[in-house]
Amino acid sequence: MSVPFPRRAAVRWGHWGAQLLIAAIVAAIALRLRPPPPGSPAALMLPLAILAFVLVSWLMMRQHDRRLCERCIAGMPLDAAARAARYRIRFDIAHLGSNRPLVLAYLALLIGVNFIPGSIGAVIWTLTQTTMIYLVLAYSTHRRLQPWCPHCRGGGGHDDEVVTPDPLPHGGLHV
Repeated sequence: MSVPFPRRAAVRWGHWGAQLLIAAIVAAIALRLRPPPPGSPAALMLPLAILAFVLVSWLMMRQHDRRLCERCIAGMPLDAAARAARYRIRFDIAHLGSNRPLVLAYLALLIGVNFIPGSIGAVIWTLTQTTMIYLVLAYSTHRRLQPWCPHCRGGGGHDDEVVTPDPLPHGGLHV
């Protein structure tokens, strides 16, 4: 039985959602630094198209994250625990998303830098927008390596006690 094309396209879009979101952030930065002529159809359509693309990419990525993806499983590194240990900061950043006041402050910053005038404002805006690229990378890394995330394993994971199971089942014979 074949999967219909719209379903396959949605699954692929979701699978590549993080990369597509990063591309949309870069496109938004490029659009701010090189805007189309004011009053042209592109001046209205390009920002709307990028916004729609971001929303659909984010929704598809969230939908993808709720399912088991064969490509993601096949791409899982054999040394996932060692790789996860190297991404401690990304895990920390990904878990900051549960801090509502911090998220609201970050969103206020993203919106507020839009109102800084001039070329210095454009530089500050660009630098602020590029932080979203790292957030998408942190989320994507966390999604892939979540079973090895110290925060998801009970809050910290550094002082976990190693439990060694009894080699003999209960009632086993000792020789």
